[in-house]
Amino acid sequence: MFFVLLRKIMKVRRLMWSLGIILPISLQVNAQSGESHHSENKSEKWDSVTIKRSQYGMAHIEANDLFGLAYGNAYAQAQDHSCILADGYLRVQAQRAQYLGAHSQSGDNRHVLSDFGYRILDIRGRTERAYSSLSSNTKQLAEGFAAGYNAFLSAVDAGDEVLGQDCKGADWVKPIEAVDVVAGILNLGVQSSSVRMLPAFVKAHPLEGDEWRPTLALQKNLITWHIDNYEPLDLETPLQTQGSNGWALGKNKTENGKGIVLANPHFPFNGNFRFWANHAKIKDELNVMGASIIGFPGPVNIGFNQNLAWTHTYSSASHAVMYRLSLKPGDRLSYQLDGQWHPIQQRDIEIKVKTNTGMQKLSKTIFYTDVGVIMEDERRFPWDDEFVYVIKDANLDSFDSVDHWLAMNKASNMAEFKETFSTFDGMMFNNTLVADNEGDTFYVDDSNVPLLSEQAISFLETDPTSAHIFASTGIALLPGNNSEFIFQDEIEFTDAPQLQRSDYVQNSNDSYWLTNALHPIAENSPLYGKFATVQSLRTRHSINMLSARSGRDNKFSVAEVERALLDNSTFAERFKRDLVTLCTTFSAQELVGVSRKEFVIEEVCHAVTQWDGQFNRDSKAAHLINEFMFLLDFERDFNVKFDAEYPVTTPRGLAVNAELLKLLITAADIVKQSGYPLNAKWGEVQYLQKADQRISWPGATHNVGGFNIYAPSNNMDMTTFAKAVKPAVLNPLTGQETWSGLNKEGIEVHFGSSWMMVVGFDNYGPQARGLLSFSQSTLASSSHFADQSYIYSEQQKLVDLPYTPEALAKQLKSEIKLKIKKD
Repeated sequence: MFFVLLRKIMKVRRLMWSLGIILPISLQVNAQSGESHHSENKSEKWDSVTIKRSQYGMAHIEANDLFGLAYGNAYAQAQDHSCILADGYLRVQAQRAQYLGAHSQSGDNRHVLSDFGYRILDIRGRTERAYSSLSSNTKQLAEGFAAGYNAFLSAVDAGDEVLGQDCKGADWVKPIEAVDVVAGILNLGVQSSSVRMLPAFVKAHPLEGDEWRPTLALQKNLITWHIDNYEPLDLETPLQTQGSNGWALGKNKTENGKGIVLANPHFPFNGNFRFWANHAKIKDELNVMGASIIGFPGPVNIGFNQNLAWTHTYSSASHAVMYRLSLKPGDRLSYQLDGQWHPIQQRDIEIKVKTNTGMQKLSKTIFYTDVGVIMEDERRFPWDDEFVYVIKDANLDSFDSVDHWLAMNKASNMAEFKETFSTFDGMMFNNTLVADNEGDTFYVDDSNVPLLSEQAISFLETDPTSAHIFASTGIALLPGNNSEFIFQDEIEFTDAPQLQRSDYVQNSNDSYWLTNALHPIAENSPLYGKFATVQSLRTRHSINMLSARSGRDNKFSVAEVERALLDNSTFAERFKRDLVTLCTTFSAQELVGVSRKEFVIEEVCHAVTQWDGQFNRDSKAAHLINEFMFLLDFERDFNVKFDAEYPVTTPRGLAVNAELLKLLITAADIVKQSGYPLNAKWGEVQYLQKADQRISWPGATHNVGGFNIYAPSNNMDMTTFAKAVKPAVLNPLTGQETWSGLNKEGIEVHFGSSWMMVVGFDNYGPQARGLLSFSQSTLASSSHFADQSYIYSEQQKLVDLPYTPEALAKQLKSEIKLKIKKD
């Protein structure tokens, strides 16, 4: 059998690799079926794609066309992340309950809720209906990716590749179609909008009580399927969504007058939003390197080519609008629009559920309108006799993403790069920052933002209820009885917030306003985020570092930008003097914490003085400062309040008083509950767990105003095998778990700096360094499961990215050639 021979060849190759000898091998695979072939028929047409692996496992895909590029990309991705890919496709296919049963954990019905939610959103159905109208490029990439993924599964069946530990032997790991690839990308675009509302979509029903619950068809009798652990919609709790820092430095800010880009996306360490490093090459057409979200079929999301480098940050913009529809008196199934009554439509949907007694079907009636998807939350947005609420999402039918990133990858200069935003609307939820080899920079928030009429904007800003909901939750609530309020398009690129500079543009997840602190962008639609308002400490720290970290000449080299990226300093360091003053003011007092623990103020204050202002592994008392910063109120606890004329320096000056002392003692109380000493080292507290390896983890947090930041939140890992986050100790003031995630084992990171990249240019091309903090592979047996994680933990540096053939030859670790049978 061919694969038996392949195994023997690979064993020989591994020995030769250890001796520094690299030889290619070939694997013949049918592009449609994934079947292997012993020999070629001369009348058949064949193509090939090469996958090279460099140091630390980066995949270099060399192909002859887009189909081949995506084919090789999928095969290599599956080698590293087969389970994440398979689980993501199962999710958008709404088949989790069919293969895994109703529950993720005992009695939670999570898979049932997920499947019904995705049937209501109809992610895959929307994609299937739109597929024929997609561009040739998107279809080539989607079809190539599906074929490459299926080829990998065939190699697994033959014993020549292995699945990850989370899905080994699972029947839900199965071949896919091109539609699944595009549906997976569409799903990414609605994660923080429509997907956030999944429970509310499932709950929507005109009748009160349990009528919304699905029913079970059993012996022709309908039996209610009990979902006792239904979680109501939570709009008060801030989401730990995607974050990021991005800099693009221009000729007036760099030592050699050419552009430099700093990329620092803060993304989850696992799940479908995990980054994967790769290099995409098509002769005379494409040569781009960087990292992409798992499942993206070929092009690079954050990276560089010969002349340009770019990054993205998560936009503060709103991408969906909630509409309140007025109902006909006495009829909850009719709504008013422009003086006319329209019927609320309904249909029945089914899902399959695996049970101990066999497969069962659950059915549910769903309701929808031409305005948007109906949702219900009994507490805040009930379906009653007066109103029903719907969500209209600008990203729900947006299929430009693949084309847009491909065009960005191919751009050879700034003008071509900017032109991609006029041609496509594929940036979903992203700000974009770019610099070129000429020393120009550009920023734009061209994420898909609803185009509201002036009437709608006025209502959003002046109606007390809508203004309060928008300010507190970010949800734009508008009346749906007048078509003037209902958006039909997204804001065009020419009207989006943007700025071109020769010094710098930056973003750390606040709005577009202070993209350049000396040249603020004028106010735009309120849906782009808050304007002229208090900035996060991380944004203020970023702006300060653009001056403080650039050396005596106030201009950056690539090395200086790398040092800034990995800098573990914090904005909170500025508050240390105030805390010392607080300690001096209240010295020699024995205090009782809110948990009735006694504290001698000297013990707490001595720990404060030991903090070096950093969040390095050996920084003492950083965990105490972290807890304290979570308790601060930026309107209450500062002497100088926010001033829009001085947004980088206000608010400032902690108010030294008994209330502030109470916060410091409470922070100490929390630390004491965890069992850690007040002056413990940060590297003893914060850690990354890789299988049985606990890795000491440097890096700050968002709330202390760090730049290189991490968090314990895992709510963006939507996989069925997502790691449970350990319960944190309780905040004695609220009785709730502390936001820091601190527990008796420390703080385990699941989120934060992921693909870290710095790219500059010289006269020969890009000079690039990067690192995946969580490493390239989720396969525990891979040598690239934790290698980059140890580099980050122990050395705090990036590594050279081998963009040129000469650089790749020096780093080359393996090479395979996949042969593809063409139709």
